[in-house]
Amino acid sequence: MAVSGISRRRKLLHPWIVKAASFWRLNLLAWLTLAAVFFFVRWMFHQDVGRALFFTAVGESAAFLLTFVLRSVYRRLGITFDLRTAVQIALFSLLAAVLLACFSQTLTFLTGWNTPHFTPLENVVLRMLLMWTVFLGWSFGYFWLRAEIDLRSETLLAEEAVRESHRMELQMLRAQLDPHFLFNSLNGIATEIHSHPDSATEMVRELSDYLRYSLDHRKRAISPLSDELDAMKAYLEIEKARFGERLSVGFEATNEARCRNVPSFLLQPLVENAIKHGLSASRHPMELSLSARVDGDMLTIEVDNTGALDEPDPTRDGIGLDTLRRRLELNYPRRHKFTLAEDHGRVRAKLQLRGDPCSA
Repeated sequence: MAVSGISRRRKLLHPWIVKAASFWRLNLLAWLTLAAVFFFVRWMFHQDVGRALFFTAVGESAAFLLTFVLRSVYRRLGITFDLRTAVQIALFSLLAAVLLACFSQTLTFLTGWNTPHFTPLENVVLRMLLMWTVFLGWSFGYFWLRAEIDLRSETLLAEEAVRESHRMELQMLRAQLDPHFLFNSLNGIATEIHSHPDSATEMVRELSDYLRYSLDHRKRAISPLSDELDAMKAYLEIEKARFGERLSVGFEATNEARCRNVPSFLLQPLVENAIKHGLSASRHPMELSLSARVDGDMLTIEVDNTGALDEPDPTRDGIGLDTLRRRLELNYPRRHKFTLAEDHGRVRAKLQLRGDPCSA
């Protein structure tokens, strides 16, 4: 719990860290660029590298510090940019320019390094107009940058909210599947108690093993396909104890496929649907095979059984396959394909899953 809380706080602080880092980095880069330009201009006027370097180092350092004052003021103006905000920006930028011009003139007076061809008043006015333009550009750039970072932060938080919503929805879908399976299994055991007590006892034992597996994986949204295949073997043992020789089961999965991660309990509705419609409604023995293979980044899973597809009935509850389709949309958005078709007395459910599932 402590680790989870720290992780959540880091996620919430992340947008603010990005905002502060972006401001410091871009502000420093902007003023270093301006300092290089002003140094060249002063060098041309004074014809003295040392004098130009001194005025640039002191003057632009003072301007750089003033931008922190402006930033502190602008942060109190809010995020809405309107005419009133624009007027306030113009006035604060003018005030910063006046202060910097007076500081520069005082520095010129103390050093005796006057600018050629300009009177002290002209020097103050020109410096003020120049820096007013610079501070205006900086101020509008600051508001633009803040708007962009705020938008990015909101986008990150919105994406986090969507992921949390998907995680909760997947948990609800999982909760739908487990009681659905348990209900069907208990019904099957109930029908066997009087006529085949030994078979019913074996089914209870297999159900116990399966439920233990379900409890062990109840908090795991993603599992290796090998675990899912083992779960389906346990489930089918329950069905074989019930139907005996009427059910024949086969598994075929490559090692590469068994190592792929899939959503937990993904195969259960496919196998359960095959048993329900392929065997329960027929007196003939049923063959069921489950196969999995990998081709590139595509995982293909097939559940094939003898039988026929029922006609669609809108009055029947199709919770198993409906839940499967919804989970695929959440775990493999635009990266999955599910088909259910009949061909020459066999029904094939086919899943094609590209890439890894979105974790929840």
